[in-house]
Amino acid sequence: MLVTFWTYSCVNCLRALPHYESWYRTYRDAGLVVLGVHTTEFAFEHEPANVAAQAKALGVDYPVAIDNDYATWNAYGNQYWPASYLVDASGQVRGSHFGEGAYADTEQQIRDLLTDAGAGPLPPPTDVPDATPVEATTPETYLGPANAPVDITGDQPPPGQTRTLRFPAAVASDTFALDGTWTASGESLTAGPSARLRLNFRARAVHLVLGGTGTLTVELDGTRTTVPASGVPKLYTLVSGPAARHSTLTLSLTPGLQAYDFTFD
Repeated sequence: MLVTFWTYSCVNCLRALPHYESWYRTYRDAGLVVLGVHTTEFAFEHEPANVAAQAKALGVDYPVAIDNDYATWNAYGNQYWPASYLVDASGQVRGSHFGEGAYADTEQQIRDLLTDAGAGPLPPPTDVPDATPVEATTPETYLGPANAPVDITGDQPPPGQTRTLRFPAAVASDTFALDGTWTASGESLTAGPSARLRLNFRARAVHLVLGGTGTLTVELDGTRTTVPASGVPKLYTLVSGPAARHSTLTLSLTPGLQAYDFTFD
C-alpha cells in the first residue's frame, strides 16, 4: 500500500498527483493499493463535497480518506504535504518520502515490495515527468491573519476588521501590498470595493488559492488577463512561463472574492 498525505489546494501535492495516479493505474492489478489521506490546511477543505469535487476534477481514481481531525496524520507522525509511506504486505511501513521528487526511487521500492509479496511479472516502470521546481522562487505566502502573514509591504487590516488602503510607493521583493477596501478574516483577505493586490515575485508560475464567485484581473508586463472564479475554493494559476522571472503583478478582485495563499513554481 502507498499512503499519500495531501490537500487539494497545495501546489506541491498537485505536482505529485500524476505520479501517484500513474503508479495506481500501472500496478493495481499486481496488488498495489493507493490511499490518499486528505489532511486539511484550510477550513474550506473540511467539506467532503469540496474534496470529492476536486478529487474528481484532478482525476484521482484511488480512494481518498478524509482526515479532518489529523488523526491519521498524527498516527504516522507526519509533518509534510505531500508525504508518502510504503506499507508492505504484512502491514509494516518500509519506506517514506517527504515533499516532491525522488519518484524513481519510490517506484522502485513499490516494485520491490510487490515482488517480495509474490506478484508476477511487472509492467515496465512509468515515465511521468518530474515537475519539481529546481530554481529559487518566492516562498509560499499566506494572506489571512490566522496564518500571521509577514510578507507584506505597507498596511493591512487588523484581524476581523475592514480597512481602505493605498499601495506604498514600492513593494519589496517577495512581498505583497494592498490597495482599496479589504477585510481580514481568519485564513483569508476578502476583497471589497476597488480591491487590488500587488505582488513582487520570483518564479516561473504564480498560483493563488481563491474562493468566491467573481473575476480576477491580472496585470503583468503590460498584459491584462481576466480569470473567472467560481465553485469551491481552489488553486488558480495566474502566471505560467518557460523560465523563472523577477517581476511585479497587480491583481484587481471583484468584491467578495477571498484570497488565501500564493504559491510558486
